[in-house]
Amino acid sequence: MNRAYDVLEFNEILNEVAGHCRFSLGADLVLSSTPQFNRLWVERELKRTKEAMTMIDLSGSMPFGGISDIRMPLRESQKDQTLGIPDLLAIARHGQAVKTIKEYLRKCEYKGEEISEIVSSMRESIELSNAIEQCFSNSYEVLDSASVALKQIRRQIRLNALELNKTTDHFIQKNASKLTDTISTIRNDRVVVLARISDKNSFGGILHGESASGQTAYIEPPVLVELNNKSQELKSAEEEEIKRICFELSQKTKVHAENYLANLSSLSLLDAVFAKARFGIEKHGVTAKLTDQRILTFENARHPLIDPLHVVSNTYHITPEQSTLLITGPNTGGKTVSLKIIGLFTLMSYTGIPVLADEALLPMFDQVYVDIGDDQSIQASLSTFSAHLQKISTICQKATGKSLIILDELGGGTDPVEGESLAMAVLNELRSRNAMIAATTHYSKLKVYGSKHPDILLASVQFDLEKLQPTYRYIEGLPGSSNALAIAEKFGLSAKIVAEAREIKNAAKSVEEQKLEELENAILLAKQKEEELRVKIKENEEAKIASEKIRDKYETQKETMLEDARKEARNMVEEIKAEAEELLAEIREAQKTNTMHVAIEKKFQLDRLQEPTIEDEDENTPLVNPEIGQWVRIRNANQTGQIIAVKRKLVTVNVNGVKVDVPLEKVSKTHAPALKKKTAGISYDRPATVSMELNIIGLRVEEALPLVDKYLDDCIRSRLNNVRVVHGHGTGALRSAVHQALKMNPQVSTYRLGGQGEGGVGATVVSFKGM
Repeated sequence: MNRAYDVLEFNEILNEVAGHCRFSLGADLVLSSTPQFNRLWVERELKRTKEAMTMIDLSGSMPFGGISDIRMPLRESQKDQTLGIPDLLAIARHGQAVKTIKEYLRKCEYKGEEISEIVSSMRESIELSNAIEQCFSNSYEVLDSASVALKQIRRQIRLNALELNKTTDHFIQKNASKLTDTISTIRNDRVVVLARISDKNSFGGILHGESASGQTAYIEPPVLVELNNKSQELKSAEEEEIKRICFELSQKTKVHAENYLANLSSLSLLDAVFAKARFGIEKHGVTAKLTDQRILTFENARHPLIDPLHVVSNTYHITPEQSTLLITGPNTGGKTVSLKIIGLFTLMSYTGIPVLADEALLPMFDQVYVDIGDDQSIQASLSTFSAHLQKISTICQKATGKSLIILDELGGGTDPVEGESLAMAVLNELRSRNAMIAATTHYSKLKVYGSKHPDILLASVQFDLEKLQPTYRYIEGLPGSSNALAIAEKFGLSAKIVAEAREIKNAAKSVEEQKLEELENAILLAKQKEEELRVKIKENEEAKIASEKIRDKYETQKETMLEDARKEARNMVEEIKAEAEELLAEIREAQKTNTMHVAIEKKFQLDRLQEPTIEDEDENTPLVNPEIGQWVRIRNANQTGQIIAVKRKLVTVNVNGVKVDVPLEKVSKTHAPALKKKTAGISYDRPATVSMELNIIGLRVEEALPLVDKYLDDCIRSRLNNVRVVHGHGTGALRSAVHQALKMNPQVSTYRLGGQGEGGVGATVVSFKGM
């Protein structure tokens, strides 16, 4: 990569972007990216990144789960090689991942044109993925469903193992006196018994060795030889069938190898684009816009490698009328950072990476030339000044009117008079070519030089003389100074010495320099007043916003409290009405059974019920024009009923089935009672269908144990007898944790490591009590 790009820390940006990639090929593509100076290429990359940012905002990031670098197994399949189970499963996941990405795009609220074109170019075979997944589990076990022949072989293996165990047990019982133990063991993949060393020749058969103590001989009796032979034959047949299955799937993979290799290129490109988009969203960046005019603008630009809590945003403008930017000011004040932002943002934009700004606008340069930092070299016999001259010489030879040139401390590292003269001559040469220039300097004469030429924009970085530290605030249109004498005075240097230094400095100044310094002070004072006014305006706006928020909060709380009160009152009304209906039903039942004392008691209870009222303007409004069917409230009795007749100044009200004549002035309007709501039913969750196996391979202990506990509960509720927990081999930590959990569970009857065909020590078989 161009050495100048390292100086601008472009590689650091690529590393950050690569950190947002989801798989290795995407990260490799980002890290190998270089800025391009082809307008069509840059516009396409910026468009892709912008589309990806919009898609993430609206629909979340594109899913890249299941994608890995499968180039090698794909090429091996093209050479008719047999692929292993992990490679075949990776190929199956690849097909499913492409399908998932297409489904994501189909559901996206916004479908970017460039992104859609890349996705539509990919091809997947779900049939191949399904065929592979039908044969292998996620823990790389070969399933019985892989083939009919494999299923039959494994059935014969299980039957032979049962026969072998039965025959072994019978032999041990019959010859217990000649054996050192009543168990069998495995030697050379064959079942043997443990015979006394003195009786090892009394059985015949095959001797497989002796114990270290010399007390036990491992004997394979003749009765076990044939069964052991058959066991090994079946295992060999199983291995051959698995190889055949893998080869058959490898041949199916070969058919799709070219498409999948092309997919990897598209997927790495998509991963890189979405990594740039995620970087931009995380950093609150924007994609730059290219313009046909010679205008460079970065609004509120922030350097991406500076802590966001401390970074200072600045706005930079370079226009055709002022195509040379000359920044002055003290050391460590931020001049070089400003140059790096201009150069770095240009390179990032030309790579399709968002920049940290509110708005970014720049032309299409033919090259970016940079001279920043100390490149002295002992081997090349180059001093600091010589190294700068070498780079400036190259820039002056190659720069055109379409180039961006970044020059830090132009003319520095040598005698000030000669350095100033050289700097002005270089700027004259580059300006004559109409190149866009951003440069920094300490020299006073360069500030005078810049003030004489309207195509040069003078700028500075601010320095806080009270705190003796830079503010990193970029000020356009104001040349800066080193503030060396002011800093010396703050650090306690004798006032006499400082005063004499000022006199010497002023005597050495030309009239132009003095006028320029007076102008600088006047502009600085105006800037300070402007800043103070801006701060006060901002404080007033914030105070106004805060008061509006308080007012809105009060109004919201007021409405919420009123609504809560209304809801509570309505709920109380519903409860009372429900109770009243129950009492009425009991009264009617008592009337039917002629138990009048019960009816009277229930009526008394009914009369004592009082409805809470929701305050309303109509509640206390006298009734002027009563109408039949109108609902009213009898104020002195606090009863609610419906008018069934009107007689001048009397109304007949139906109160819960009782007719009451009431004077008109003693009733008021009210609302009709709400209908009784239906009683909600009670439901409970039934346990869903529970798998006979729980796979926790790859999980940490703290992640796996909650899943194990829930799985055991589900198994117990579903009344399963035996299940299997697959934890893998690993370090044994996960297996130990699972066994401890099973030991503590009172519903677990027994547990053991898996046998042949059950996952071996990589799985645990669990039995439950009373199932």
